Amino acid sequence: MGDTWKIANLSAAAEEKTKGRLELPSIEEKLPAFLANGSQEGPAVLVMGGIHGCEYTSIDAALKIGAALEPEKLKGKVAVLPIANPASFYARSIYVHPRDGKNLNRMFPGSEHGTDAERLAFWLNKAVFSEMDYIIDLHGGDMIEALVPFTIYHVTEDKGVQQASKEMASLFDIEYVIGSSGQVPGSTYGCAAERGIPAIIAEAGQQGILGKEESRVLQDGVWKILASIGVLEGGTEAGEKTDIAVFDWYRSDLQGLWYPEISIGERVAEGQLLGRLADEFGETVREVYSNTSGVVLFLVSSLAINPNDPLLAVGA
Repeated sequence: MGDTWKIANLSAAAEEKTKGRLELPSIEEKLPAFLANGSQEGPAVLVMGGIHGCEYTSIDAALKIGAALEPEKLKGKVAVLPIANPASFYARSIYVHPRDGKNLNRMFPGSEHGTDAERLAFWLNKAVFSEMDYIIDLHGGDMIEALVPFTIYHVTEDKGVQQASKEMASLFDIEYVIGSSGQVPGSTYGCAAERGIPAIIAEAGQQGILGKEESRVLQDGVWKILASIGVLEGGTEAGEKTDIAVFDWYRSDLQGLWYPEISIGERVAEGQLLGRLADEFGETVREVYSNTSGVVLFLVSSLAINPNDPLLAVGA
């Protein structure tokens, strides 16, 4: 029998599952959490959803995983934080924490005495990530984002961590697997990988809609990962993948209207027109052209656009 597993104020004895609210220093909200401590020793795994509060499919998937965990069948430990950013979830806040306007998934490893998102990132990293051997962060298209499912792992100098992360990312029934070389600074998976923890993001679902099929894709991928690392018994078969080495983001440099000329999943060529930015009278101010040939992985579907808002991303 293993020892009691403790994270902050929550604990689970061997062969026990605890359901409670995780309390982190200086964080106003309490995070709903499941802790499942297996009957045998093994890896500790974190599954998160809701880092972005309006990515509802990720939250649903994480909740269902947490509810379905059976500790007596685990060789190891699994923690699930289905709503990792409750302030954003209840405020229906797109991208950012409602009190400081900062994107939590750009704040890691955070700051102990920083703003709300910076402190939440700091304590998640210090109190939760530090207890884990693997991290799975579930995402999807935010309320104004159309999205083709994809997974991401961090390209790092530690090739063992990189390979383990890539193998995890490849276990979802999702075609596109991205090796990200720091294009998304301050992310959960990048922060974890740099401290030696294999970690990924898996994205499915879009536009503030709870997609049941997409939720099942995320759930099935997590179960396969748990089987692949020996936490559970089960199959780990993965289909053919398309490796993405370039994750090319496009952002607006102005306030106005966004008229995309392409669709998610569409293959585009270098130099192709991707969309137009217009003023409030509908006059084109800027045309956006592709820097590379590849596939459109996500696309902002909002007509209203602000400076530095993402517009889309092309994977090549």
